[in-house]
Amino acid sequence: MSENPILETVAKVVALQEGVAEFSTPHTLEVLLPESVANTLDVEEEVTFTTTAEVRDGCFVSYNSEILKRFETLLEPLGYVGRFGVKYDGYMKKTGFEKLILNRLTPQNGLIRFIEAHAETTPYLLCNVAYTATADEKRLGMVSFCVNEITGVAPVEIGDALLWTSDRVEGFADTNGAAVEFEKLSRIIEKTSAKLIVADIEKWQASLTRKQQRDENRVKEYYRTIAQEINAKIKKKNLEGEQRDREKARIAATQKELERKIKDIQERYALKLEAQLHSALIIELPTVHIHCELIRKKQKREVVAVWNPFSKELEPLRCDRSDTGVYSFYLSDDEAQILSPACWEELFSEKKK
Repeated sequence: MSENPILETVAKVVALQEGVAEFSTPHTLEVLLPESVANTLDVEEEVTFTTTAEVRDGCFVSYNSEILKRFETLLEPLGYVGRFGVKYDGYMKKTGFEKLILNRLTPQNGLIRFIEAHAETTPYLLCNVAYTATADEKRLGMVSFCVNEITGVAPVEIGDALLWTSDRVEGFADTNGAAVEFEKLSRIIEKTSAKLIVADIEKWQASLTRKQQRDENRVKEYYRTIAQEINAKIKKKNLEGEQRDREKARIAATQKELERKIKDIQERYALKLEAQLHSALIIELPTVHIHCELIRKKQKREVVAVWNPFSKELEPLRCDRSDTGVYSFYLSDDEAQILSPACWEELFSEKKK
């Protein structure tokens, strides 16, 4: 591994773009790029990047060079992704997991049986999701949360794992990677970020709702006053026939104008929300994987629960229907799927229909 931070960054970006990069010297990086990437960077497909001016045929790279800015554009659709592991120097709990499982995880209509527990590296995905909320005002924000890539539970707390930077390492060789397939993981990230964004803008949205109500009330009061004045005119002058009909038509026109104004206000305050994954960090933590068996009638299913030494907590299991984390749950009759109480009620209602 080179100790040149600029070229190390270039090498990582090249790898993300399905290119090949290899150091020939500590200050020289030989690269083979896909044609589309080379065109974006405006370089040849086979190119040498260097941080020293002594290499005549190389593409010189510095912190302020234009080529680094072009590399940054390659990252824009992917987001910034990093990866590291965290050492745990404290005492790793090795026993008591059977009692912990039975006390913490509760299948309401089935059984849970402890099988075994052993130390295992768990990858967590720290997601930073940026959003833009637009109504009468614009609000920019970001929500961050962790996903356990083994169980798919999100958001999940990882304790003080990120507190001590000196405990960080490049990664662990014994990690088996994520157990949740990419499509499901993407769905979990989308669902979780949506819930957190809604919670994040709750006060701001409540403020906008109050402003909308104030504007609607002001407009309604204005046109109500006009209608009252017209009615008062009709009564005072004792209008009849064509004159009365003309004033009544003015009231009807006023009502239509009020409806149009209210619709304009509602459109102005209608919430438009856009969000995207800004960046992600894969954090590999030493944990304990607790293998259990869920039993519902004749159905049996093995699942893994994770105990995190940094949080000193047993993490919840994931509802197979809503993807929410649960400690108390129901099991479906067919495949012993984990269902939250809310999802169990929904399923029961669907069957009754």
